[in-house]
Amino acid sequence: MKQKYQKLWIIILLIFAGQASWAQGKTELSFTASPTINWLSSDQKGVESGKVTLGFNYGVNADFYFDEGNRYALATGLLINSTGGNLRYYDNSDDIQFSRHTFDSGTTFRYRLKYIEVPLALKLKTSQFRRWSYWGQFGFSGMINIQSKGDSSNDLLDKSNINDEVKLFNLALNIGVGSHFDLGGNNAIDVGIVYKNGFMDVTSNNQFKDKTDLNSLMLKLGLVF
Repeated sequence: MKQKYQKLWIIILLIFAGQASWAQGKTELSFTASPTINWLSSDQKGVESGKVTLGFNYGVNADFYFDEGNRYALATGLLINSTGGNLRYYDNSDDIQFSRHTFDSGTTFRYRLKYIEVPLALKLKTSQFRRWSYWGQFGFSGMINIQSKGDSSNDLLDKSNINDEVKLFNLALNIGVGSHFDLGGNNAIDVGIVYKNGFMDVTSNNQFKDKTDLNSLMLKLGLVF
């Protein structure tokens, strides 16, 4: 597992180095700390989505502009994403097997997940008007799970390790809009709304051959340096 993480960091550093080498415009670095609303969605009747959960996303974002007017950029970054959701499993003919325990049919589980996230999106920004400019972005977010904990509605699980119930990788659509307020110099405030729609199955319960997507809505709050 340690070797996998070492390879991940090498790949991330190579991506940043490659982007910095060809970027023709300026580079904007920002620190973001963003609250999120998250939910899990399954395509199987035996797995029901539960209540949404609150999460938090923070890290460093980088916008590499590739035009002279600094209106078009490749947006990426390195983020820690605390997310999750609730799922209710039921099987009329059998008990539920989850994280090496046996549960009654109809038990609800809360997934508490943490990912390293690397977004990669095309970002378009308007010209500045009275220090305000507006942006939109479209791309993807790649994620690697670094922590999986869970709760159960019968309290057998309480922030317990559920690594065997969660897959290592996730990929999501990343689309957002927002505004950019120039504070002067190189500093600015960034505010936006970003929606992430998961593409990959994030759960690995062998009893249910479903596809469970992880989705989120994020209020992006950033300070540009």
